[in-house]
Amino acid sequence: MAISSITSSEAASQPSLSISPSIKSNYQPHLDGLRAIAILGVLCEHFNVALPLLLRCGPLSVRFFFVLTGYFITLSLWRVRDEMARSVNGSMMPLGRYYLARYLRIGPPFYLALAVGALLGIAEVRTNLFWLATFQTNNYIAWLGYWPDSISHFWSLAVQEQFYLLWPIVVLTLPRRWFVAAMVGFILFGLGFRLVCILTATSTITRWVTLFGCIDSFAVGALIAYLKQTRVLEKMQRLHRTILFAMPLVAFSCFFLGRALMTLPEDNLWLGMTESFDAIFLAWLLTVSLGGIGGCYGAILSWAPLVYLGRISYGVYVYHVFVIITVSPLLLGFGLSETSWAAARLAILFLLTIALSSLSWHWLEQPFLAWKSALGASSKPKPVPAPRGEPSFA
Repeated sequence: MAISSITSSEAASQPSLSISPSIKSNYQPHLDGLRAIAILGVLCEHFNVALPLLLRCGPLSVRFFFVLTGYFITLSLWRVRDEMARSVNGSMMPLGRYYLARYLRIGPPFYLALAVGALLGIAEVRTNLFWLATFQTNNYIAWLGYWPDSISHFWSLAVQEQFYLLWPIVVLTLPRRWFVAAMVGFILFGLGFRLVCILTATSTITRWVTLFGCIDSFAVGALIAYLKQTRVLEKMQRLHRTILFAMPLVAFSCFFLGRALMTLPEDNLWLGMTESFDAIFLAWLLTVSLGGIGGCYGAILSWAPLVYLGRISYGVYVYHVFVIITVSPLLLGFGLSETSWAAARLAILFLLTIALSSLSWHWLEQPFLAWKSALGASSKPKPVPAPRGEPSFA
């Protein structure tokens, strides 16, 4: 599974891009509410909660976090590009701050979890520390051909870190006029990669965990970022009411179709379309969310406990598997298992995960975020006016 390490509140602190100077990045709590629902989908999957197939959204949660990451990171890199264009002599310092910010955001909880896992004697952590620490878990799992239970959830962090490292090459060098075409190309590439894997009988795990098989989800988020910054999303609200009515119907049809396709045999070519249908639903969901969600749905997604869960969701993801493998054997001594007193077992695992994640958020993650913000403010170069007639985002 996957988790986006960028919180909505963190993204809200970023200034708007020069492509559309009047657009402000205002904090939207319902995005954290959606993030909370996604992490609950991951927990249900890993806690082995018995749910109907159409409600099993663990894989969909993976894609949602990737889409969010593609959206926020693309906005962040456009800001970096703007700062580099305005700085004296084209300083690379903004790009350096970008990489440092990503490291300070995901590194501390991740490496703390690895250290604790090694101290607890988790064999798969100790023997694969190099793969884990260098964010190559996804490639290691693809090489193994099976899921190593205690470290398998780190595959998505590896994918995201690889995306963080490579995406600046795309965003900072790609001319604006080619951006949409490039994102469509990435979307088609991701689909094509999965189809080729099925046609060549390549391992299902390879299709799932490699960056090649996930790149289309990031590209969907990046494309939405482009539509947001060019005000296309605002214009979409003025579409004919028939189209606006049809959009959620199409989106939810893709949602249920994606769940149905998951039941197909591994050699069925249609299975490779699952993530593409999911992407259509998630693109609609993010687009609607960016426009603001009101009424009872907005009130639910902005509910304080749900928003808080969304804020600490990165820690929840990092720590929850270690909670399962260390605490579950202890609960067996009290007669709590997946078949006996299952609800009590789930409640204990969930509360312990939330408690650890909350401590991590307040005592580890937030101090590093504050340090990152202070460091960025102190090292930020003074901007100089951009050359007249030369756009800073081209």
